[in-house]
Amino acid sequence: MRDSKPLKNNASTSKKGPAGFTLLEIMISLGIVAVIFTLIYGTFNAVYQGAEQLEEEAEVYRLARYGFYYMANNLSMLHLQPAVSGAPPGGNLSPSLFLGEDSERQLDAGSFPNDALQFNTVSHSRTSAEAPESDRATIRYALVEDMLMQEMLLSNGRILSYEIGGPMQGLNFRYFDPKKNEWSDTWDMSEQGKPPIAVEIELILKPEGHASHRFKTWVDIPLGG
Repeated sequence: MRDSKPLKNNASTSKKGPAGFTLLEIMISLGIVAVIFTLIYGTFNAVYQGAEQLEEEAEVYRLARYGFYYMANNLSMLHLQPAVSGAPPGGNLSPSLFLGEDSERQLDAGSFPNDALQFNTVSHSRTSAEAPESDRATIRYALVEDMLMQEMLLSNGRILSYEIGGPMQGLNFRYFDPKKNEWSDTWDMSEQGKPPIAVEIELILKPEGHASHRFKTWVDIPLGG
């Protein structure tokens, strides 16, 4: 009688190669990776743009504070004696001890204030080695194109000009009249007899490619009234 031997299972004993990915699986994987990278890029781009915008806005605020600082510091030390006696100094400066002029200018974006303010001061701000500390000076603030300019007449007769900041669309001054108990757009000490008791300053800054920013403050005048 022949011995019966179990038949070998060819299916179970055959060697198999390493399992691979189908084309569909590869395409799905690539799609998931692309979505993840898109989300990461969008997040980083939004963070970068936000940081850039904050930096630009911080620069605008810095320029406003810088302009307010110079004008407020000089106005707070108003002096009622001329820096240089005798003939008018010439240039844009006049012999008036305190003169606020009201005007406007037309730009593509519309009409904007274009005021100017001149006064005499004993300021401790040294903007130049040629300007002795605590020396009398006649100062005028006005816009030249889109820059806020400071023109200063020293006691030695020299006239110096400085850029305070910009770009600006407008510069507006108002003066509080205690007799009328209201704000006035102009002031001439040769007519009123005294300076105002407060000056309101408004700066309209316009960074390139951005909306306008309006900043406003006011300064008490110790000798006003």
